[in-house]
Amino acid sequence: MNFETISKLVKASGVTEGELILIHFWGEDADKGLANSFMEAVVALGASGVLLQQARTVNRDIFSAAKSSSFNDKYFELFSKFDAVLDIFAYQPVILGYKLDDGHMELYRKYVSRLFYKLMGCKRFTQIRIPTKANAAESNLEPDDYIRRMERAYDINYEKLAAECRCKVEAFSCVEKVAVTTGEDCVLSMELQGRKWMIDAGDGDLPCGEIYIAPVESKTNGRVFFETLWLGETKYTDVTLEVVDGEITGSNNEAVAKRFAEMSKQDRTVCELGLGMNPNIEELCGYTLLDEKATGTFHIAVGANNMFGGMNEASDHIDFVGRGKVDIIK
Repeated sequence: MNFETISKLVKASGVTEGELILIHFWGEDADKGLANSFMEAVVALGASGVLLQQARTVNRDIFSAAKSSSFNDKYFELFSKFDAVLDIFAYQPVILGYKLDDGHMELYRKYVSRLFYKLMGCKRFTQIRIPTKANAAESNLEPDDYIRRMERAYDINYEKLAAECRCKVEAFSCVEKVAVTTGEDCVLSMELQGRKWMIDAGDGDLPCGEIYIAPVESKTNGRVFFETLWLGETKYTDVTLEVVDGEITGSNNEAVAKRFAEMSKQDRTVCELGLGMNPNIEELCGYTLLDEKATGTFHIAVGANNMFGGMNEASDHIDFVGRGKVDIIK
Protein backbone atom coordinates (compact mmCIF):
# COMPACT_ATOMS: atom_id res chain seq x y z
CA MET A 1 0.00 0.00 0.00
CA ASN A 2 1.57 3.28 -1.11
CA PHE A 3 1.59 6.59 0.75
CA GLU A 4 -0.86 8.23 -1.65
CA THR A 5 -3.51 5.61 -0.86
CA ILE A 6 -2.78 5.83 2.87
CA SER A 7 -3.25 9.61 2.73
CA LYS A 8 -6.60 9.12 0.98
CA LEU A 9 -7.73 6.68 3.65
CA VAL A 10 -6.73 8.95 6.53
CA LYS A 11 -8.51 11.95 5.03
CA ALA A 12 -11.62 9.89 4.22
CA SER A 13 -11.79 8.66 7.83
CA GLY A 14 -12.52 12.26 8.88
CA VAL A 15 -9.21 13.30 10.47
CA THR A 16 -9.10 17.08 10.85
CA GLU A 17 -6.72 19.70 12.20
CA GLY A 18 -6.25 19.71 15.96
CA GLU A 19 -7.61 16.23 16.62
CA LEU A 20 -5.82 13.58 18.68
CA ILE A 21 -5.72 10.31 16.73
CA LEU A 22 -4.76 6.86 18.01
CA ILE A 23 -3.03 4.74 15.39
CA HIS A 24 -3.78 1.28 16.74
CA PHE A 25 -1.56 -1.08 14.76
CA TRP A 26 -1.83 -4.87 14.80
CA GLY A 27 1.39 -6.15 13.28
CA GLU A 28 5.05 -6.97 13.76
CA ASP A 29 8.03 -4.67 13.33
CA ALA A 30 8.49 -5.93 9.76
CA ASP A 31 5.27 -4.06 8.82
CA LYS A 32 5.70 -1.10 11.16
CA GLY A 33 6.65 1.15 8.25
CA LEU A 34 2.97 1.11 7.31
CA ALA A 35 1.99 2.39 10.75
CA ASN A 36 4.60 5.13 10.44
CA SER A 37 3.12 6.14 7.09
CA PHE A 38 -0.32 6.46 8.70
CA MET A 39 1.28 8.64 11.37
CA GLU A 40 2.81 10.84 8.67
CA ALA A 41 -0.55 11.16 6.90
CA VAL A 42 -2.29 12.11 10.16
CA VAL A 43 0.15 14.90 11.05
CA ALA A 44 0.07 16.16 7.45
CA LEU A 45 -3.60 17.02 8.08
CA GLY A 46 -2.67 19.03 11.17
CA ALA A 47 -3.75 16.40 13.70
CA SER A 48 -1.69 14.73 16.42
CA GLY A 49 -0.99 11.02 16.23
CA VAL A 50 -0.12 8.46 18.89
CA LEU A 51 0.98 4.97 17.88
CA LEU A 52 0.06 1.88 19.89
CA GLN A 53 1.46 -1.31 18.39
CA GLN A 54 -0.07 -4.69 19.17
CA ALA A 55 2.58 -7.15 17.99
CA ARG A 56 1.78 -10.77 18.80
CA THR A 57 5.38 -11.58 19.68
CA VAL A 58 5.61 -8.64 22.07
CA ASN A 59 2.18 -9.25 23.63
CA ARG A 60 3.15 -12.88 24.19
CA ASP A 61 6.09 -11.76 26.34
CA ILE A 62 4.22 -8.93 28.05
CA PHE A 63 1.24 -11.03 29.09
CA SER A 64 3.43 -13.95 30.12
CA ALA A 65 4.81 -11.60 32.80
CA ALA A 66 1.75 -9.42 33.49
CA LYS A 67 0.12 -9.09 36.91
CA SER A 68 -3.53 -8.38 37.60
CA SER A 69 -2.54 -4.82 38.47
CA SER A 70 -0.44 -4.24 35.34
CA PHE A 71 -3.21 -2.60 33.31
CA ASN A 72 -5.42 -0.70 35.72
CA ASP A 73 -8.04 2.04 35.48
CA LYS A 74 -5.39 4.75 35.10
CA TYR A 75 -4.02 3.01 32.01
CA PHE A 76 -7.37 2.64 30.25
CA GLU A 77 -8.43 6.18 31.13
CA LEU A 78 -5.67 7.42 28.81
CA PHE A 79 -7.71 6.25 25.82
CA SER A 80 -10.70 8.45 26.64
CA LYS A 81 -8.72 11.46 25.38
CA PHE A 82 -8.63 10.43 21.70
CA ASP A 83 -10.97 11.95 19.13
CA ALA A 84 -10.69 9.00 16.76
CA VAL A 85 -9.06 5.61 16.26
CA LEU A 86 -7.47 4.19 13.13
CA ASP A 87 -7.51 0.46 13.85
CA ILE A 88 -5.02 -0.91 11.34
CA PHE A 89 -4.20 -4.59 10.99
CA ALA A 90 -1.50 -6.35 9.00
CA TYR A 91 -2.88 -9.64 10.34
CA GLN A 92 -6.04 -10.69 12.13
CA PRO A 93 -6.43 -8.54 15.24
CA VAL A 94 -7.01 -9.68 18.82
CA ILE A 95 -5.84 -13.26 18.25
CA LEU A 96 -2.60 -13.73 20.17
CA GLY A 97 -1.35 -16.70 18.21
CA TYR A 98 0.63 -18.13 21.13
CA LYS A 99 -0.33 -20.34 24.04
CA LEU A 100 -0.25 -18.87 27.54
CA ASP A 101 -1.29 -20.44 30.82
CA ASP A 102 -4.96 -19.93 31.67
CA GLY A 103 -4.37 -17.09 34.13
CA HIS A 104 -2.23 -15.00 31.80
CA MET A 105 -4.49 -15.66 28.82
CA GLU A 106 -7.42 -14.39 30.87
CA LEU A 107 -5.43 -11.22 31.62
CA TYR A 108 -4.90 -10.74 27.87
CA ARG A 109 -8.60 -11.23 27.12
CA LYS A 110 -9.59 -8.70 29.79
CA TYR A 111 -7.02 -6.24 28.46
CA VAL A 112 -8.40 -6.44 24.91
CA SER A 113 -12.00 -6.23 26.11
CA ARG A 114 -11.42 -3.15 28.26
CA LEU A 115 -9.29 -1.51 25.59
CA PHE A 116 -11.96 -1.87 22.88
CA TYR A 117 -14.65 -0.69 25.28
CA LYS A 118 -12.72 2.55 25.67
CA LEU A 119 -11.82 2.90 22.00
CA MET A 120 -15.41 2.42 20.85
CA GLY A 121 -16.29 5.48 22.93
CA CYS A 122 -14.29 7.73 20.60
CA LYS A 123 -16.11 9.89 18.05
CA ARG A 124 -14.88 7.73 15.17
CA PHE A 125 -13.49 4.20 14.94
CA THR A 126 -12.17 3.21 11.52
CA GLN A 127 -10.91 -0.30 10.74
CA ILE A 128 -8.39 -0.72 7.93
CA ARG A 129 -7.26 -4.12 6.66
CA ILE A 130 -3.81 -3.90 5.13
CA PRO A 131 -3.61 -5.96 1.90
CA THR A 132 -1.21 -8.64 3.13
CA LYS A 133 -0.85 -12.37 2.60
CA ALA A 134 -1.79 -12.88 6.26
CA ASN A 135 -5.11 -11.05 5.81
CA ALA A 136 -5.77 -12.92 2.56
CA ALA A 137 -6.35 -16.08 4.62
CA GLU A 138 -9.83 -14.91 5.70
CA SER A 139 -10.92 -14.21 2.12
CA ASN A 140 -10.52 -17.64 0.46
CA LEU A 141 -8.77 -15.77 -2.37
CA GLU A 142 -5.25 -16.39 -3.60
CA PRO A 143 -2.96 -13.93 -1.78
CA ASP A 144 -1.88 -12.05 -4.92
CA ASP A 145 -5.48 -11.79 -6.10
CA TYR A 146 -6.60 -10.57 -2.67
CA ILE A 147 -3.89 -7.92 -2.52
CA ARG A 148 -4.69 -6.69 -6.04
CA ARG A 149 -8.43 -6.46 -5.36
CA MET A 150 -7.99 -4.74 -1.98
CA GLU A 151 -5.48 -2.18 -3.23
CA ARG A 152 -7.78 -1.30 -6.11
CA ALA A 153 -10.79 -1.02 -3.79
CA TYR A 154 -8.85 1.41 -1.58
CA ASP A 155 -7.55 3.55 -4.45
CA ILE A 156 -10.68 5.61 -5.16
CA ASN A 157 -11.83 9.21 -5.04
CA TYR A 158 -13.43 9.26 -1.59
CA GLU A 159 -14.97 12.70 -1.94
CA LYS A 160 -16.69 11.66 -5.16
CA LEU A 161 -17.86 8.41 -3.55
CA ALA A 162 -19.33 10.28 -0.58
CA ALA A 163 -21.16 12.68 -2.91
CA GLU A 164 -22.60 9.80 -4.96
CA CYS A 165 -23.71 8.01 -1.80
CA ARG A 166 -25.45 11.17 -0.55
CA CYS A 167 -27.17 11.54 -3.93
CA LYS A 168 -28.37 7.93 -3.83
CA VAL A 169 -29.67 8.33 -0.28
CA GLU A 170 -31.49 11.49 -1.33
CA ALA A 171 -33.18 9.54 -4.12
CA PHE A 172 -34.51 7.08 -1.53
CA SER A 173 -35.39 9.67 1.13
CA CYS A 174 -38.97 9.43 2.38
CA VAL A 175 -39.42 6.17 0.45
CA GLU A 176 -41.52 3.73 2.46
CA LYS A 177 -41.34 0.64 0.27
CA VAL A 178 -39.01 -0.85 -2.33
CA ALA A 179 -39.02 -3.94 -4.52
CA VAL A 180 -35.92 -6.00 -5.29
CA THR A 181 -36.34 -7.82 -8.62
CA THR A 182 -33.95 -10.70 -9.36
CA GLY A 183 -33.74 -13.75 -11.62
CA GLU A 184 -36.67 -14.41 -13.92
CA ASP A 185 -39.66 -13.96 -11.63
CA CYS A 186 -38.46 -13.17 -8.11
CA VAL A 187 -39.63 -10.01 -6.37
CA LEU A 188 -38.89 -9.13 -2.76
CA SER A 189 -40.85 -6.25 -1.21
CA MET A 190 -39.31 -4.43 1.74
CA GLU A 191 -40.92 -1.74 3.90
CA LEU A 192 -38.68 1.02 5.28
CA GLN A 193 -41.01 3.27 7.29
CA GLY A 194 -39.22 5.13 10.05
CA ARG A 195 -35.80 3.74 9.13
CA LYS A 196 -32.76 5.79 8.04
CA TRP A 197 -30.31 5.10 5.24
CA MET A 198 -26.67 4.97 6.33
CA ILE A 199 -23.60 5.87 4.27
CA ASP A 200 -20.30 3.98 4.35
CA ALA A 201 -17.84 6.16 2.44
CA GLY A 202 -14.61 5.88 4.43
CA ASP A 203 -15.22 6.33 8.14
CA GLY A 204 -16.15 2.77 9.13
CA ASP A 205 -14.93 -0.67 8.10
CA LEU A 206 -12.70 -0.29 5.05
CA PRO A 207 -12.72 -0.87 2.12
CA CYS A 208 -15.93 1.12 1.83
CA GLY A 209 -18.63 2.03 -0.65
CA GLU A 210 -22.26 1.32 0.18
CA ILE A 211 -25.50 2.73 1.47
CA TYR A 212 -27.64 0.53 3.68
CA ILE A 213 -30.78 0.50 5.80
CA ALA A 214 -32.54 -1.69 8.34
CA PRO A 215 -35.96 -2.57 6.86
CA VAL A 216 -38.95 -3.06 9.14
CA GLU A 217 -38.30 -6.56 10.42
CA SER A 218 -41.76 -8.07 9.87
CA LYS A 219 -42.44 -6.30 6.56
CA THR A 220 -40.22 -8.11 4.04
CA ASN A 221 -42.03 -10.59 1.79
CA GLY A 222 -41.46 -12.44 -1.47
CA ARG A 223 -38.62 -14.26 -3.16
CA VAL A 224 -35.05 -13.29 -3.99
CA PHE A 225 -32.58 -15.05 -6.29
CA PHE A 226 -28.79 -15.29 -5.95
CA GLU A 227 -26.47 -16.76 -8.56
CA THR A 228 -24.07 -17.50 -5.72
CA LEU A 229 -24.85 -17.66 -2.02
CA TRP A 230 -22.35 -18.36 0.75
CA LEU A 231 -23.34 -19.81 4.12
CA GLY A 232 -20.19 -20.04 6.19
CA GLU A 233 -17.56 -21.60 3.96
CA THR A 234 -20.11 -23.45 1.79
CA LYS A 235 -20.92 -22.08 -1.64
CA TYR A 236 -24.34 -22.66 -3.22
CA THR A 237 -25.40 -21.67 -6.74
CA ASP A 238 -28.72 -20.58 -8.27
CA VAL A 239 -30.45 -20.18 -4.91
CA THR A 240 -33.89 -18.71 -4.36
CA LEU A 241 -34.87 -17.68 -0.84
CA GLU A 242 -38.49 -17.39 0.28
CA VAL A 243 -39.32 -14.69 2.82
CA VAL A 244 -42.57 -14.39 4.79
CA ASP A 245 -43.12 -11.55 7.26
CA GLY A 246 -39.39 -10.85 7.39
CA GLU A 247 -38.32 -14.42 8.07
CA ILE A 248 -36.57 -16.73 5.61
CA THR A 249 -38.90 -19.71 5.50
CA GLY A 250 -37.60 -21.80 2.62
CA SER A 251 -35.46 -22.22 -0.47
CA ASN A 252 -35.36 -24.12 -3.73
CA ASN A 253 -32.16 -25.69 -2.42
CA GLU A 254 -32.89 -28.30 0.27
CA ALA A 255 -29.50 -27.91 1.96
CA VAL A 256 -29.94 -24.14 2.18
CA ALA A 257 -33.50 -24.50 3.47
CA LYS A 258 -32.24 -26.89 6.15
CA ARG A 259 -29.49 -24.47 7.21
CA PHE A 260 -31.98 -21.66 7.72
CA ALA A 261 -34.50 -23.93 9.46
CA GLU A 262 -31.83 -24.73 12.05
CA MET A 263 -31.32 -21.04 12.87
CA SER A 264 -33.25 -19.12 15.50
CA LYS A 265 -35.98 -16.77 14.30
CA GLN A 266 -33.77 -13.78 15.09
CA ASP A 267 -30.85 -15.17 13.09
CA ARG A 268 -32.94 -15.84 9.97
CA THR A 269 -34.79 -12.49 10.05
CA VAL A 270 -34.00 -10.17 7.13
CA CYS A 271 -32.26 -7.23 8.76
CA GLU A 272 -30.59 -5.15 6.04
CA LEU A 273 -30.79 -3.89 2.49
CA GLY A 274 -27.61 -2.46 1.03
CA LEU A 275 -26.50 -1.05 -2.34
CA GLY A 276 -22.87 -1.32 -3.49
CA MET A 277 -21.22 1.93 -4.61
CA ASN A 278 -17.44 1.36 -4.88
CA PRO A 279 -16.46 2.03 -8.54
CA ASN A 280 -13.26 -0.03 -8.28
CA ILE A 281 -15.08 -3.21 -7.26
CA GLU A 282 -16.88 -4.47 -10.33
CA GLU A 283 -16.84 -8.27 -10.21
CA LEU A 284 -17.94 -10.60 -7.43
CA CYS A 285 -15.23 -12.82 -5.97
CA GLY A 286 -16.92 -14.58 -3.03
CA TYR A 287 -15.36 -12.35 -0.37
CA THR A 288 -18.29 -10.53 1.21
CA LEU A 289 -16.24 -7.60 2.48
CA LEU A 290 -15.52 -6.69 -1.16
CA ASP A 291 -18.63 -8.09 -2.86
CA GLU A 292 -21.14 -6.07 -0.83
CA LYS A 293 -19.38 -2.84 -1.92
CA ALA A 294 -19.31 -3.76 -5.64
CA THR A 295 -20.91 -1.15 -7.84
CA GLY A 296 -24.30 -2.20 -9.21
CA THR A 297 -24.95 -4.87 -6.60
CA PHE A 298 -27.46 -5.16 -3.78
CA HIS A 299 -27.20 -7.21 -0.64
CA ILE A 300 -29.59 -8.35 2.01
CA ALA A 301 -28.58 -9.67 5.38
CA VAL A 302 -30.11 -11.77 8.12
CA GLY A 303 -29.49 -11.35 11.83
CA ALA A 304 -28.58 -8.36 13.97
CA ASN A 305 -29.41 -4.80 12.91
CA ASN A 306 -29.87 -3.06 16.25
CA MET A 307 -26.45 -1.39 15.74
CA PHE A 308 -27.74 0.64 12.76
CA GLY A 309 -31.31 1.55 13.52
CA GLY A 310 -33.14 -1.78 13.55
CA MET A 311 -34.88 -3.73 16.30
CA ASN A 312 -33.51 -7.25 15.75
CA GLU A 313 -30.95 -8.53 18.24
CA ALA A 314 -29.30 -11.71 17.04
CA SER A 315 -26.15 -13.73 17.48
CA ASP A 316 -24.87 -13.12 13.93
CA HIS A 317 -25.11 -10.91 10.83
CA ILE A 318 -24.76 -12.65 7.44
CA ASP A 319 -24.77 -10.81 4.09
CA PHE A 320 -25.86 -12.20 0.73
CA VAL A 321 -24.79 -10.30 -2.38
CA GLY A 322 -26.54 -10.34 -5.74
CA ARG A 323 -27.43 -8.39 -8.84
CA GLY A 324 -30.88 -7.10 -9.66
CA LYS A 325 -33.09 -4.01 -9.69
CA VAL A 326 -34.18 -2.04 -6.65
CA ASP A 327 -37.28 0.01 -7.48
CA ILE A 328 -39.30 2.45 -5.42
CA ILE A 329 -42.91 1.38 -4.81
CA LYS A 330 -45.26 4.34 -4.51
